[in-house]
Amino acid sequence: MKEINKGDVFTLPAKQVTQGMICNYADAAEDHNPLHVDPEFARTTRYGGTIAHGMLSVAFIQELMVRTFGRDWLETGDIEVSFMAPVRPGDAIATEAKVMKTSPVDGRDNAVRVRMQVLCLNGQQEKVIKGQTEVTVTLA
Repeated sequence: MKEINKGDVFTLPAKQVTQGMICNYADAAEDHNPLHVDPEFARTTRYGGTIAHGMLSVAFIQELMVRTFGRDWLETGDIEVSFMAPVRPGDAIATEAKVMKTSPVDGRDNAVRVRMQVLCLNGQQEKVIKGQTEVTVTLA
């Protein structure tokens, strides 16, 4: 990356969440809570149906950060999020990150610490996740 400036926006196109994705995540995470994997049970809850694991949704933010910052994200990235609304099968989740602040890194002329606001939005443009990330970016 040659430069990064306050106000820059990075996006990940919307991805549709399916019940299959949720079940695959449940297997990988060994979290088979019926709220996620049992539609009959989930219909009896306040959610009225299955919902995705929170960390499945956070994975979209992680994917955006890796695509944008690569190894810098993997080595120096930090993330903090709040879950605002459930993600349901059929939801198309769009992810965006907006640069809020850049700061020089002491002793490294070619690096900046970048703070971003991150959002995941469903198809109705409702925030399902909001938060912030920080990463040290090595500039080319």
